[in-house]
Amino acid sequence: MTRWIRCAALCLMAAVLAGGCGDSKKGKFTEEQMRKFPLANRYDLPPATGGMVMSLFSETITADEVLLAVEERIRPAASQMSQSEFIEKTRPLFRQTVRSKVADILLYEEARKKAPDNIDEALDKAVEQEIGRFVASYGNNYALAEATIRKMGMDWRTFRQYQKKMIMTQSYLSKTLDEKVRFTHSEMTAYYDAHRDELFCRSGTVEFYAIDILPKQLDAGLIGQGQTAQQAAMELAAALAARARAGEDFAELAKQYSHGPLAASGGKWLPVTLGAKALAKPYDVLETEAVKLQPGQVSDPIVSDDHIFVMKLIAKDMGGCKSFAEVQPMVEQQLLFQRRQKQYEDFVSKLVKQADFVEMERLAEFCAETAYERWKAS
Repeated sequence: MTRWIRCAALCLMAAVLAGGCGDSKKGKFTEEQMRKFPLANRYDLPPATGGMVMSLFSETITADEVLLAVEERIRPAASQMSQSEFIEKTRPLFRQTVRSKVADILLYEEARKKAPDNIDEALDKAVEQEIGRFVASYGNNYALAEATIRKMGMDWRTFRQYQKKMIMTQSYLSKTLDEKVRFTHSEMTAYYDAHRDELFCRSGTVEFYAIDILPKQLDAGLIGQGQTAQQAAMELAAALAARARAGEDFAELAKQYSHGPLAASGGKWLPVTLGAKALAKPYDVLETEAVKLQPGQVSDPIVSDDHIFVMKLIAKDMGGCKSFAEVQPMVEQQLLFQRRQKQYEDFVSKLVKQADFVEMERLAEFCAETAYERWKAS
């Protein structure tokens, strides 16, 4: 459902900017960037009888609303910890959830103050369009779409309200946060150097079949007169390699002659990441030898400890890193988005100062205590 809410935000930006705001500029953020802003999910739930609530302007944040937002993540912990341990571990999450919901209300209030007089019509139109698209995504099955909404703690009325508020807030943010910034070449190269291995490099992989022959387990009928088991195993390995190169099915040969644990599956190994030291001895030699082969090529016998291997390479990808020139636009976009995230957090931090910190803390504490009592036996 998040995807449709974000789509609604983008749709409204186009609608409002085209007709109601007197500004022909497009919204400043992509759908991906909007998704990363840590706006809270507000479900407009009614206050629970006997539950603690926090009032802010004309709205309330209920304990039930906060618990619903975090239940899936922390409910199992309540049955595994003592009350004091549970509260201590979950308190930061409850604080952040309450803060996010406070920020959501304050952002909406700011957006409403700055909105043009004729925005309601554009909002209603955008919301109805997204409702239609949302239902269509469930094959126009209205009941199925409604069931999904109810799982999120909403009905159609609150779903419309939620979308309307989120659309207005996102549109407001797109105009408020400044994007007029340019980064120097040194700033971008510094970011590239710091994050190259993580973001701009791809590990190589090899995939192969292998016949694993253990001389000590060699069938006595394969050992010729005057031969040692080692000599017979080497002779067998060379013969199997020749047969595979001549066109015989390598997997069938592995099933018949391999002593390894993968014989039943034709000796096929899962892809091995180069340089990750994924293979223990004596199998680590397979990674080294695989790099020397080309896809479809069969190796000569490979001796490692008490094993003699014959392998056939399926695929090889040596990986590598993209140069700064190749990823410069991506680096610039990432730096820009990081700046916007900081602007967003600074902006929200100032807004949240309008709220009563003590009341926020009391609600977070109450939610942690209530969560434990409700979920400790689950």
